[in-house]
Amino acid sequence: MYRTSFSVKALNTAILFIAFVTIGIVACQGQGFIVPPDDIGDLEIVEVKQLPVVDQSCGPRFGIVIANKSNRCVEAFHVTAIGSLGQALPHSPCTTVVAGQIPANGALQVEVSLPIETLAMGNRGGLIIGLQYLTVIIDSWDEFFECNEFNNRKCFSMDSLPIETVEAVTVETTTDVVPEATRLQPTVQSDTAPAGKVAPQSSGITQPAPATSAVSPQDPLRSAIEQITPNDNDLSQ
Repeated sequence: MYRTSFSVKALNTAILFIAFVTIGIVACQGQGFIVPPDDIGDLEIVEVKQLPVVDQSCGPRFGIVIANKSNRCVEAFHVTAIGSLGQALPHSPCTTVVAGQIPANGALQVEVSLPIETLAMGNRGGLIIGLQYLTVIIDSWDEFFECNEFNNRKCFSMDSLPIETVEAVTVETTTDVVPEATRLQPTVQSDTAPAGKVAPQSSGITQPAPATSAVSPQDPLRSAIEQITPNDNDLSQ
């Protein structure tokens, strides 16, 4: 019995591998996964802008507008933002978020906040400088089959990104001043009514009526006669 060499064994293994691959292709011919042309959509970066800073302890915030150019709703894909001084490197600070639902042929703004270390990434003549470039990658985990994969990654200079401003809304309030003459004077109702309008309350004890003279008043003629005629007392004297 002859011992086979290593090269012969490697050659036999390669022949068997090629044979199995060929048999698999022939057996599965015509049964592959075919995507209709109308269902092949595309995700595209429409706009990137800087958002106002909400918390000073957090890094810069960005709003990424993504368009869904397909006939189906797309959701739960990943969006990555990378801050750098130049070319994005593996150790560059980055943030990955999950985008929400985008309807068919619609758009959605995804907010991404970078780490705070992006505000101090270098030193230029003793002056601390932050990130100079922002790299945005949509569908960063390559979860969707798209007709154009090259528009999923874009790099922007920080000077070219517009800053979104929040307009302050002022509410004007007007106060009507009432003149002194037209102001309502407070009225205090007294518990006692006026004397002319209050009827005296009757008690259980009745007051006696004033005594009237039993002698009726004399007429003027008789009084004159009595003054002329002397009384009986005067005659007795």
